[in-house]
Amino acid sequence: MALPAPFARRAGAACLAVAALLATAGAAAADNWRAYTYNAVATVTAVKGLNAMIEDVQKATQGQLQIRLNLAARCRSRPPTSRRPSATTWCRWATTPSSWAACRWAASCGCRCSCPARRLREGLDVQSEYLRPEFAKRNIVLLGRYIFPENVFWSKKKMTSLADIAGQKIRVVSPEQAEFIKLLGGIPVTLGTSEVAAGLDRGVIDGALTASSGYGYVWRDLLKYSYRLNVSFVDSLIMVNKDAWDKLTPDTRAKVQALVNEHTAKMTAAMLAEDKDLTAKLAAGGMVVTEPSAADLAEAERRITPYWKEWGEKRPAAREALQKVRTAVGR
Repeated sequence: MALPAPFARRAGAACLAVAALLATAGAAAADNWRAYTYNAVATVTAVKGLNAMIEDVQKATQGQLQIRLNLAARCRSRPPTSRRPSATTWCRWATTPSSWAACRWAASCGCRCSCPARRLREGLDVQSEYLRPEFAKRNIVLLGRYIFPENVFWSKKKMTSLADIAGQKIRVVSPEQAEFIKLLGGIPVTLGTSEVAAGLDRGVIDGALTASSGYGYVWRDLLKYSYRLNVSFVDSLIMVNKDAWDKLTPDTRAKVQALVNEHTAKMTAAMLAEDKDLTAKLAAGGMVVTEPSAADLAEAERRITPYWKEWGEKRPAAREALQKVRTAVGR
């Protein structure tokens, strides 16, 4: 079943905004790729995982596939004269932190996306069945994904309750996150990851949504509060341009796919374990870490539930996929 065009466009754009592997312009073969990641810091677990994956790919292919990772960058947009990306301009390996990937498709996880991790993975697997053919129409192969821990509120201003969100400027990464912030009385602001630190410093934003093992720890010197209300889970897609992918031998594709599967699982597990440790370190270092009360959780879910219901009703083409995801996550 085809996805509604607006969703497909947003999904593709979201992935581009996060990371991409781009074949070297003018290369005679698709064996020299440049990797672009939204991450600006090499020390975060996601980048470490991507580098480990790239290193293993190069070893497994005996150097036949060379990849160079560039930080704080993004793949350039589609060439204006082309109706689809070309192998030399769009060879992508994309990792997208998209809270909405789990939640807007499930449209039922609620503000906390409180389904168990196993159920979340099952829901994402169902989602992938629908994403793959849609990306294929855009000459993109979806290889896999890794999942970040809970995406919670961080701020340099007091934030220890749901009421404290009102009036604060919060950086978001999707229209769905923006809607949630507005429903809670906050002001959503869209910024690239590399712009967040400066935005916090200059007062362009007061806070952001991220995980401790995402950028909560990286931005710790600019933040004072961590309000552990989980707006959504964030997943990152691993994608590659189909033309470049098809130029690889079947054996190389099999090796790369196996390594993507292996490393994305490791990255997901590593970030989950790291998140708890880093949150404890932040609290010990003076960060005000607050778990939302039962009343705040109930109120947040009450406010966001109508939005998700409306989101699903406006997208009849996605109804089948939506129902399957909801069943998978048990919501």
